[in-house]
Amino acid sequence: MKALFIPGNSPYPVFAHAPLASAVRNAGHQVLMGGIQWVLPNIAGVGLPALQISPISMEEVGAFMGGVPDDPDEYAKAVGSIYAEVARDSVEAVLDLAAHWRPDIVVGGGMFYTAPLLAHHLGIPSVRLEWDRIDTRMYDPGARAVLAPVLDELGLDRLPEPDLWLDVCPPGLRPDDAVPAQPMRWVPGNPQQALEPWMYTKGDRPRVYLTAGTRLFSGDALHELATSIIGLGVEVVIGAPENVAAELREALPEARIGWVPLDILAPTCDVIVHHGGGGTDMTCLNAGVPQLIAHPEYPTAAVRSVDAYGAAILVTEGGQDEVVAACRRLLSDPSYRARAQELSREIETMPLPHEVVLKMEKLVAAHAA
Repeated sequence: MKALFIPGNSPYPVFAHAPLASAVRNAGHQVLMGGIQWVLPNIAGVGLPALQISPISMEEVGAFMGGVPDDPDEYAKAVGSIYAEVARDSVEAVLDLAAHWRPDIVVGGGMFYTAPLLAHHLGIPSVRLEWDRIDTRMYDPGARAVLAPVLDELGLDRLPEPDLWLDVCPPGLRPDDAVPAQPMRWVPGNPQQALEPWMYTKGDRPRVYLTAGTRLFSGDALHELATSIIGLGVEVVIGAPENVAAELREALPEARIGWVPLDILAPTCDVIVHHGGGGTDMTCLNAGVPQLIAHPEYPTAAVRSVDAYGAAILVTEGGQDEVVAACRRLLSDPSYRARAQELSREIETMPLPHEVVLKMEKLVAAHAA
């Protein structure tokens, strides 16, 4: 079996698809993973063959994201539109690939529309693997106008539905209106580095991990927040790119600062503070760690659900004092960790990627017959 994975336009979808892609390859099948120019090093970094399907760079993605509307609905339309443009422009590249290396099945991310279009072109099964718990159907309205000419050429009035829809959301957080899907256990796929003992060792104080890279946790705001949380008598670890970390280390010598593989660090944490990113959220759920979701750009239904379940606190208003108060509450109230661990146990019962590979093999065999 030849399987082509086309996860999405940024590094995280690559990491989210890597466990299933590796399971397919470990079962003896051939695997390629396609992406825009920006993510090719990430694909290679997780040990998978990287195929460029579009020359879009990180700078071009950054320029687009810097100009998206602030309104949530308009934001979703704009993102859906740009993803559709990438899909439209990359169809020729993947069809050229298929002329030399014809896949038997294609796996795409939730809003990476290249996968279902290619599958329809070739008459092969397609799989849709959601990257996290966010329902990416909200981006589809922005994609329709862009893809309309392509769909007309194929005689379609809408995007083809996948033959297999995979969902990594634990059952306790799955919304009532979720599409019928095959559950699959979420497995961390983030990059690694040489470990130091403190990264996997639980210390004698509670440990709080802060993510960097958002408006809330940038520059002076991150410094001030970390200082206040250190005042709670905890150990603070800050995940930050090196250009930010170098400056912060001098100002916060009592904190550990820099990039750390979160799948290794998370089980040692008592609270993880972040901006609502899907990868961090899934890592927290997997490890059974309470979350403090502070001023997410858009508090999606997925973000609100983990707060409603009692495994997180969502802070959407107020400033640093409100975030610190929420952190104190998470540290002192054991119910949050208990609820987070319930979700972790649910994830442990979900079918592993290698079990999903068997379903993919059956799909390919059925289509061949």
